[in-house]
Amino acid sequence: MKKLTTILTIAAAALMFSSCIIVGADDLPELIIEEKTTTTTPKPSNPEPEPVYYHSITCKNQTSFTVTDWCVKKDNIVTYAKSGYNRSIRSGGEDMIMDLPEGYYKVYFSFEDEYQLNPGDYYSSESIYLNKDVIYTLYERQVSVACRAAGTAVKPQLYLAGSDGTEIDLVSE
Repeated sequence: MKKLTTILTIAAAALMFSSCIIVGADDLPELIIEEKTTTTTPKPSNPEPEPVYYHSITCKNQTSFTVTDWCVKKDNIVTYAKSGYNRSIRSGGEDMIMDLPEGYYKVYFSFEDEYQLNPGDYYSSESIYLNKDVIYTLYERQVSVACRAAGTAVKPQLYLAGSDGTEIDLVSE
């Protein structure tokens, strides 16, 4: 009898729970999922590198001094044409530094007659932007300097005249 009572109780519970009605609103909007396609333009796998153009700086010496060494520095970091051998330019002569990539440069000159030159032995220009071949001519001006102890002295001032019409004063480093 115990078994019969247990079976009837389980059957009644199952019958009671199975008769539940779920009521919902009919006016709910339907959920619609749209599939959209997007188009992208493919990027080239190997973009063309920008061309690098090379230029030259020619320096002519029209001073009474001999240039014992000269060089150029790009962005004040990379030095071109400065080596264990000095690049000298005699008075009235010229020299050229070639294969310089486009960019900002400073031109350096030394007139010291020493085997081992120091950074303080050079005169430098202001930064110039090199985007074509250019010729610079080194000139000197005579500047009078008045001094109480020595009186008036004449001191040469060095400058570069460029083929592009620029004039650049040189300053001692």
